[in-house]
Amino acid sequence: MLVIAYSCSLLLSSKKVSYNERMKPIGEFFREKRENRGMSLRVAAKAAGISHVHIKDIEEGKKSPSFDKVMNLLRAYLVDINEFLRETGYLPQNVESVKTENLYKVPLVSWVVAEKLDNVYYSLQPGDAEDWITSDVYGQNVFALRVIDDSMQPEFHEGDIIIVNPHEIPDHDDYGIVKNNQGVTVFRQLKRYGKTRILHPLNPKYPDIEFSGKHQFKIVGKVVEKKKSY
Repeated sequence: MLVIAYSCSLLLSSKKVSYNERMKPIGEFFREKRENRGMSLRVAAKAAGISHVHIKDIEEGKKSPSFDKVMNLLRAYLVDINEFLRETGYLPQNVESVKTENLYKVPLVSWVVAEKLDNVYYSLQPGDAEDWITSDVYGQNVFALRVIDDSMQPEFHEGDIIIVNPHEIPDHDDYGIVKNNQGVTVFRQLKRYGKTRILHPLNPKYPDIEFSGKHQFKIVGKVVEKKKSY
């Protein structure tokens, strides 16, 4: 059983879906999301693991998608389930209430993908996500990273998951993801001392690095949540 937590706080366990006809049809919703990402039917089919004919039938309202196919399309188009629920009035059969907060699915990406996200014109693409992390943080291009070294110990350990919001700029004592002029992306605490800005690792065996003409950095985003790995 797959648990998806959302604003209505429901556990979705149905195999077929129905929806409120006053809301946007499911086919129209998925067609718009596919076209917004500039994906052809065949590209979408490869990303979602569904035949392009089946996707076309869903978009034209000829077929009602199963729950699994809905989730596959949402992942392929990098669309949050809450957006889908709000716009389509998706009402699964056989629902069971659970008590939980508003949660979203955030894509866990590699550090190579994270290096591209300093570019405001880059949007996460189908296939960028290695996994999906449940979080209460929501926003376009919000992403998760896995800590890969010991430079931020003892607060952050290798394997911990951090949630990054590219629309927030880290300030003094905040944690952030930054990219240097060689294109290397790192996770550090930002410090300000007057006009001087420092990238500070919490582990004392790593050196502080000052923003300067020699060491220029671009902010990728602010770390807004940590998920501990055990």
